[in-house]
Amino acid sequence: MKTVLNESIDTSNDYLFAPVDNGADSTRLPLFAPSITKASIACYWRTLKHLRASQLYYLLKHRVLSSKELRHWPNASINLHAHPIPPTIREWCPAVARRIIDLGGVEFDPETVNEKGTSWRAKEIRRRQFFHANYCDFLNVELTAPCDSDLLHKAVDIALSWRDQNRLGSELGWGRFFLSLRIVNWLKFLARNAIRADEIGYGAQVDQMMGSLRIQILLLESRLERELLANHLFKNAKALIFAGALLEAPESRRWQILGERLLMEQMAEQILPDGGHVERSPMYHAWLLDDLVDVRNLLEHRPSMVSGCREEVLRNISRMAYYLNEVVHPDGEIPLFNDSQFGVTRPTSEILLDAGETEVNISSDVTVNGMCDSGYAAIRDRTSNSCLIFDCGDLGPDYQPGHGHADVLSYELSLHGQRVIVDTGVSSYEISPERHYERSTAAHNTVRVDAMEQAEIWAGFRVGRRPVVGPMHCGEVEGCQFVRGTHKGYERLGVMHSRTIIRRADNSWFFVDTLRGKGGHTIESFIHFHPMVRLIPYSAGQSSPLQTMVPLWALEVNGARYLLLVSGNGTITCGEAWYSPGFAVRLTQPVLHWTWEGMLPKTLVYALVPEGSKPISINCPADRPIIEIDHISIPLQ
Repeated sequence: MKTVLNESIDTSNDYLFAPVDNGADSTRLPLFAPSITKASIACYWRTLKHLRASQLYYLLKHRVLSSKELRHWPNASINLHAHPIPPTIREWCPAVARRIIDLGGVEFDPETVNEKGTSWRAKEIRRRQFFHANYCDFLNVELTAPCDSDLLHKAVDIALSWRDQNRLGSELGWGRFFLSLRIVNWLKFLARNAIRADEIGYGAQVDQMMGSLRIQILLLESRLERELLANHLFKNAKALIFAGALLEAPESRRWQILGERLLMEQMAEQILPDGGHVERSPMYHAWLLDDLVDVRNLLEHRPSMVSGCREEVLRNISRMAYYLNEVVHPDGEIPLFNDSQFGVTRPTSEILLDAGETEVNISSDVTVNGMCDSGYAAIRDRTSNSCLIFDCGDLGPDYQPGHGHADVLSYELSLHGQRVIVDTGVSSYEISPERHYERSTAAHNTVRVDAMEQAEIWAGFRVGRRPVVGPMHCGEVEGCQFVRGTHKGYERLGVMHSRTIIRRADNSWFFVDTLRGKGGHTIESFIHFHPMVRLIPYSAGQSSPLQTMVPLWALEVNGARYLLLVSGNGTITCGEAWYSPGFAVRLTQPVLHWTWEGMLPKTLVYALVPEGSKPISINCPADRPIIEIDHISIPLQ
C-alpha cells in the first residue's frame, strides 16, 4: 500500500489508508454511462451455469449451512520454530508502521462507526481503513532494538485488541481473505520479535497472541475459499504454508502439507503458459507474484514438505516476473485493466527486483510481443520511451470473472514516458451506479454497439453473458508493428468487432475498428485520456474527405505535440469522466466520444501522430481485409 508519513495525522486508522490523490467528494456519472438494469432469472442462470459443481457445493456449505460462530477447538501447546524469519522477507513501510503502532487505538470493527451523511469518498476511505486494519500489515516490522521496547509492547497489545474486538466469529476480520493476510503478518511479526518480547517480560502476552493465531488458522483451514477460487484460494495456501513452517503446533505439519499441495494445484491452474495470471488483472498478477517471492524466501530457510513445491515456486516466479515486465508502462507501473490500481501492492519495480527479473538485452529498439494465453500484447518503442498495452483476451476464467470488465480490445498508451490514453481504473468495489460504470464498455477505450454491453456485468463482481474472443495476432510489416484482436460480444446483435492497432516508424499510432454485420446500427468509440493531458481543438469537427485523415485535436506530451486524426463520418464530442488510479479517488479526465450511425459493414479509424507529419492517406479496399496507410498494407484479419 502506498502510504506517506504525515505527522499531522493523529489517529492510527487514518494512516492505514490515506489516498495520495484527493479526487472529488461528489462525482457525476458521464452522460454516456450505462444505466443499471435489475438482474433477471435468466441473468442469474447465465452467471451460475459457468460455475463448477465444487463451487456450488462450497457456496452451499460455507454460506448457507455453515454457522458464523466460532468453533471451540481444544487448547493446545503452541510455540515458534527457533529459526528467525529470513532476512529476505521485507518489512512493511517501517516508518509508517512505527507511527501506527505508537499512536495505537486501531479500530477493527466498522459497525462502531456512524457514516450517515458522509460523502462517498469519506465512506470509501473509512471502509478501506478498516480493511487494512484487519490485514495488520503494520505489524510486519522489526522491533528488537532496545529503544523499541515500548513500541513492541504496544504492537502486541494491538494484536490482542484485535482478539478482544473480534470475539464472535461474525465480524469483518473473520473474512477468509482478511484471515489469510493477517495470519502471514502476525507470523512475520512473531518470527521477528517474539524472542525480544519474552526478554522484556511480555512472553505471556505473546503466548496469548499465538493462541488466537492458532484459532484463526484452524478456522481458515476449515473454510478454504473453494467457492471463490482464484487469488483468494492462492492466498489461503500461502497462509497455511507460513503457519506450518513457522509454528510448532499439533497441526503444523498438516497445515504446511495442505498449503504446499494447494499452492502447487493453484499454480498449475492459475498461472497460464505465457506467465500471466488467469484473472487477467495486472494488479492481482503482481500481488500473487509477490506472494510467491515470500514463499520462496521462506522455503529457502524452512524445508518444503511436498516434493517439487519449491522448484515449482521458483519456475513460476520466473515466468510471472517476465510477463509482468512485459506489460508495465515506461513509468515502471502496471496498466489499470480489470480492477487494477496503484498502491495495493508494493511498487512493481521492487517486486520485480526481489523476483530476480532483470531487463533482457533487446536487439531492437522497437518490439511487439503477444501473450496469447492471457490475451495481452505490447508494442514498445524504447527510443521514444513509448508503449501500447492491448487487452484482447477473455475477461477472466469462466468460473471466476469477478474482476473482469467489459474491456475487450481496449488499450493503454504511453508516449515519451507519460501515460496518455488510460483505463478508467476502479474507485470502489461497492455495488453502485459508479461501480457499474467503471466495469462497463463505455469506461474503456473500445467500441460499444447499440448501447449494449460487451459483457453482461451486474452487481459488484458478477458476469452473465460474456464475449467470446478470437485469436490474437501481432507482427511487423514494412517497418510497422501491429496487434489485432476480435470478439463476439455483439453476436446477438449480428455484429462482429475487430480492432487492429498499428505503430508506424515515426511513432504514429493508428486504431482501426472494423464492424462486420448487416443492417443499421449505432457505433460508439471511447478514448479516455490521462488527467494531465489537455486536448486543444485543432479544427472544426468536419467529416473526413475521401482517403484523408483530418486533425481534430492537439495534445502535448512531455514537450512533444501530437495530433488526433480521424477517418470516418459521425459526431465526435469531448466530454468529461473520471480516472481512478486507486480506491476513493476520481480525477476529472477528458474523454472523446465518437458516435456513428448507419449500415454495416463499417471501418472507423483514428490516429495519434506527431505534429508536422505529412498528410496521411488511408484506404480500406472493399474486396480485401486490409488497410493501406500511405501505400503500406496491413492485414485486418
